[in-house]
Amino acid sequence: MDTARTLYKINSSSPGSEAAGEAAAALASAALVFETVDSNYSSKLLSHAKSLFEFADQYRGSYQASCPFYCSYSGYQDELLWAAAWLYKATGENKYISYVISNQDWSQAVNEFSWDNKFAGAQALLASEFYKGKNDLGKFKKDVESFICALMPGSSSQQIEPTPGGLLFTRDSSNIQYVTTAITVLFHYSKTLTQAQVGSIQCGSTKFTVSQIQNFSKSQVDYILGNNPMKMSYMVGYGNKYPTQLHHRGSSLPSIKSKPEKIDCNGGYSYYNSDQPNPNVHTGAIVGGPDSSDEFSDERSDYSHAEPTTYINAAFIGPVAALIGLNSN
Repeated sequence: MDTARTLYKINSSSPGSEAAGEAAAALASAALVFETVDSNYSSKLLSHAKSLFEFADQYRGSYQASCPFYCSYSGYQDELLWAAAWLYKATGENKYISYVISNQDWSQAVNEFSWDNKFAGAQALLASEFYKGKNDLGKFKKDVESFICALMPGSSSQQIEPTPGGLLFTRDSSNIQYVTTAITVLFHYSKTLTQAQVGSIQCGSTKFTVSQIQNFSKSQVDYILGNNPMKMSYMVGYGNKYPTQLHHRGSSLPSIKSKPEKIDCNGGYSYYNSDQPNPNVHTGAIVGGPDSSDEFSDERSDYSHAEPTTYINAAFIGPVAALIGLNSN
């Protein structure tokens, strides 16, 4: 591939608190993973996470002004709260709790959790600390429960309507991204409630038990993996029926082993416009998913539904891990 791969950077004069804050959160969470198996590496990750957070907070600003694609629409405050929440989990240092308390007015009641909007994730992390005795974090508990109430079918404050087949439907472009992220929060918070010996949450006049939240979340995983009106798994290579015409360059072009000749951009269009299945099966990739009527056309040009993304797959790991944990218990 000889397409230009332009690199961008942020600095004190051209800040990007979203990017730096998200990187800090990622490194802090990774430090937790490696803490017991490679303490030196974990410490290195944590050191960089702290530096990135300090940079993101000291030079507050959005990368929106110079962003070519995947621009930020929700601002940078969500990433700063998200990073501080992860840094508290990784370090136990009270200065990060003080930070989120001082800036708790940033927290908003939302109905999506996405690569752009991290509020619900930060709220879920901080609500778990509320149940451990950090009483000043009550706003985050309130906000994450508002998020859950906006999703649960039958809630008096439901905002996200499911498809006829039962899939949460936030918007038409790569909708499954909002499903995998949402149920990550739902599974996490149901675990928080279980550990705190709190059996339910109240959504207006409706009460939802931990089991109801978990069962609804499981139904979303089941839908993605094939229990839906199309009888199609939206994970490539899983089940008997799955998408075959992914909107994905590497999957839609032949292997270099079968066609060693160079394929330039113009030459690639013959494969893009083909009505045949992709020559490379992108095993494990999850596509954007069906439309609001549960229909899926499996056409390569339909990028809103047929394109796999890292932010769909990444958020699917948590729910699957949660289900494995529930089954093992």
